[in-house]
Amino acid sequence: MNSLQLKLLVSLLLLTGLGIFGYKAFVLGFPLTPEEQTRTWNVEARVSFEAQDSPVKATLQTLNRLPRFVVTDEYFISDDYGLLRGMQAEDGSGLTNDTDAENAIAVWSKRSAKGKQDLFYSARLRPENNSDDRTWVHPTDIPRLVDPQFTPAEQAAANSLLTKVGSESADIETFVPHLMQLLMPPSDNTDAAYLLRGHPGRLGAVNMAVRLLHFSGIPAQSVHGITLSTSNNAPLSHWLELYHDGAWHMFDVTQGAFGTPGDFVPWWRGNAPLASLKGGESLEVTLSVAPVSVSSLKNTVEQLNITEPAIMGFSLFNLPVQAQATYRVILLIPIGALLLVFLRNVIGFSTFGTFMPALIALSFRETELLWGVCLFSIVIILGLSVRLYLEHLKLLLVPRLACVLIVVVLLMAGISVVSFKLGFPRGISVSLFPMVILSMTIERVSVMWDEMGAGKAIQQIIGTMAVAVLAYLAMSNQYIEHLTFVFPELFLVLLALTMMTGRYTGFRLLELIRFRALLKR
Repeated sequence: MNSLQLKLLVSLLLLTGLGIFGYKAFVLGFPLTPEEQTRTWNVEARVSFEAQDSPVKATLQTLNRLPRFVVTDEYFISDDYGLLRGMQAEDGSGLTNDTDAENAIAVWSKRSAKGKQDLFYSARLRPENNSDDRTWVHPTDIPRLVDPQFTPAEQAAANSLLTKVGSESADIETFVPHLMQLLMPPSDNTDAAYLLRGHPGRLGAVNMAVRLLHFSGIPAQSVHGITLSTSNNAPLSHWLELYHDGAWHMFDVTQGAFGTPGDFVPWWRGNAPLASLKGGESLEVTLSVAPVSVSSLKNTVEQLNITEPAIMGFSLFNLPVQAQATYRVILLIPIGALLLVFLRNVIGFSTFGTFMPALIALSFRETELLWGVCLFSIVIILGLSVRLYLEHLKLLLVPRLACVLIVVVLLMAGISVVSFKLGFPRGISVSLFPMVILSMTIERVSVMWDEMGAGKAIQQIIGTMAVAVLAYLAMSNQYIEHLTFVFPELFLVLLALTMMTGRYTGFRLLELIRFRALLKR
């Protein structure tokens, strides 16, 4: 029954630990390596204008919900301007309380301003982990048709143009490209030329296509954005977006084909301008785009702090920075403990104490390996010499241990002072050794020396040092440190492995060498 319970418990621990690990690594996107980098994009809009010594109100479209990206680190920089942020009303008139509105805007205002004015909007675009680039996510529900408000003459031209396009196309995939082909300059179609009068260029063609699609019963809207490439004066790109068969479809006006934008980021939707101004003139907006490489771990944590999945509420990343630094070290101790269990129970190493090698290895992380081994050996040798002398005084156990502890502290202080005077500041790090553990080790070495001889005691000291060195190599590995802190659920896997090792009752590898003569028989 106990064996069955152990198997069930081990299976539960493995499934839970690996399940949470897989969810965090492959769904939430936590990186598996510490040096992994992610490319993010810094986007900036500079709004420049001449104020006319009167009340000023400037409006700028800002980034909202984006496919494949999370918008973070938004900053609005101005000189004594008031700032209002929110969603834009559907008619483009101003702010609204509707959180499902398409566009987000910023409104700067000032009672009086004169001369050249510069306002800045800055944001960072972080790639959304494990997003599907082929999926274009639209924030709104099923749209409604809007009256294109054609005059009778425009309506006649629109009917003629749509009739021609309809007769020369078979479905929506051929209808839209043919319509855009007639609207895009240069075009010799008189109906298109009449509808586009006063609205030249690609933007005019896209806006007119939206009106014509609504007129023909197909919900559509224009999408304006930028291409993610390094630029100090990024041009705006204009796309057509239409609703068909229960989904939104993007149409690349430049290429004349349907397709999901690759490096295109939508800035705003609709026929509202990028920026508007009251109380000024010579309005100009300059967009800048620049890539920035950041740690994938930092990018993921900051991104998840915005989306706030439930698992982040119980993450070590919610702790203060000082506490995080402490746990980065503490979480390495179980790694040393598991290695110690394996080396003792399976390999057959003999050590002083159960967890003393792991604690010594933890000290080696600060002293470095070579200095740590030397300092540890010096303290043990000197402390053992004093302990052997105390044996002649016939002290009781507790006073003797207290004396050894005092001597260890004095030795550590003395080694620090002498090494510093000799120009070896690394010797000061001897203070990082656990003095109580050293005291108990000296006592146990002394007892074994008396009971089993110097050879056995030295052999066990060497075994302890070997295990401590191996534990140090594991605990100082940056990949292991990264995995233990980012994925602490893996300790459930370590716990399961430790339980499995705890039931091992076979021969240890070193015992096979010891009894090799018997095995040959």
